[in-house]
Amino acid sequence: MAIDERFLDELTARCDIVDIVSRYVSLKKSGNNYFGLCPFHNEKTASFSVAPDKQIFHCFGCGAGGGPIRFIMNIEGLEFQDAVRFLAKQYNMTVVETGESRRAPHQRERILSLLTEAARFFYAQLYAPAGAQALQYFRGRRLAKRTLNNFGLGYAPDSFHALLDAMTAKGYSKEELEAAGLIVRSPKGTYYDKFRNRVMFPIIDIRGDVIGFGGRVMDDSKPKYLNSPETLVFNKRRNLFAMNAAKKTKSEYFLLAEGYMDVIALHQAGFDSAVASLGTSLTDEQARLLARYTKNVIICYDADTAGQAASQRAIDILKKAGLRVRILRIPGAKDPDEFIKAKGAEAFRKLIERSDNDVRYRIESVREKYDFTEDDQRILFLREAAGILAALDNQVERDVYTASTAKLAGVTLAAFQQEVKNAQTRLRRQQRRQYHRQ
Repeated sequence: MAIDERFLDELTARCDIVDIVSRYVSLKKSGNNYFGLCPFHNEKTASFSVAPDKQIFHCFGCGAGGGPIRFIMNIEGLEFQDAVRFLAKQYNMTVVETGESRRAPHQRERILSLLTEAARFFYAQLYAPAGAQALQYFRGRRLAKRTLNNFGLGYAPDSFHALLDAMTAKGYSKEELEAAGLIVRSPKGTYYDKFRNRVMFPIIDIRGDVIGFGGRVMDDSKPKYLNSPETLVFNKRRNLFAMNAAKKTKSEYFLLAEGYMDVIALHQAGFDSAVASLGTSLTDEQARLLARYTKNVIICYDADTAGQAASQRAIDILKKAGLRVRILRIPGAKDPDEFIKAKGAEAFRKLIERSDNDVRYRIESVREKYDFTEDDQRILFLREAAGILAALDNQVERDVYTASTAKLAGVTLAAFQQEVKNAQTRLRRQQRRQYHRQ
């Protein structure tokens, strides 16, 4: 899409970068400029500057900088054209495009309209005779009808052309269905439905638009989940399942779960701030999206090894976005859905209250790897734990956990403090090597 240069000039002239940035960052005036904590990296001292006379922002910590459009691209995780649309809407302006590019917004609106119609189709099929097994599946998962309605859950019939026929009958072309990720073209040039004999989960963005789907089988066949491909309107790295509902929460924290069913079970149990990433590990863009609505995230991934490894990765990504992180352990169940079914919502609420902060969780996770009855195992534990503590920016936090970890391992505080200092030295050397490679 090409946007008219004169329109871009007019949009930029109308933008007040202080007003735009202050919707996301708490700014304080100092001289001619404004300063605040950078929203693009984790910092304790304000190094993020906004210059109203130049209409630019700049972070002296991470180097991020630019004008109003660049700021919206970074903070919202949008491409240039979408950031322009975002700002134009804020200032009640109509985007002016050049030549062939005028077709792109029309195509986008057609795809969004098509996806909404597809969601209605899947929802209707759930209550049709062909959807009896799917409806029973949801009932077996103890989902109330109200929950099915709230999330718009549905069923994709066991047919190669049910959706294709229904949507073409409404005036949508095969090319549009393919562009929306709803049908697939075979090597022979024929088309067939992408989602077949699956329960369907509409993916809705923060604006309330259906942008894609997740489909789950009702047996043990593979793949267990099938998600929409990347399209003109769907980018899985920039969206979170149920964020459209969770953004309305009054809770002081968001719950980050692994899958659709966990999120839906949590919402049904009263935890309306639950969200999940979309068939991928948590991304920086998703973390920044969370940071727009909360300062606190509790990770409640599955209790298996893969889930715990994903928790470790998510911690760094969330902290980079400036979020405070806690991790919930789920005893006696593989995931939140199973735990709530067995123990109830109140028991899960108590787990939340007992959740570990990220440092304690990491130390405990390392502790579980070693046998403290063996001296060499304790030494390995202390070395690994020292590496975790060496990476902490906050001196008080580091001192507190250095003391508790030394006590846990049964060594003197002085000895472990030296180990942490050694780890800090190794970390600084590593950072210098990485810097010189750049």
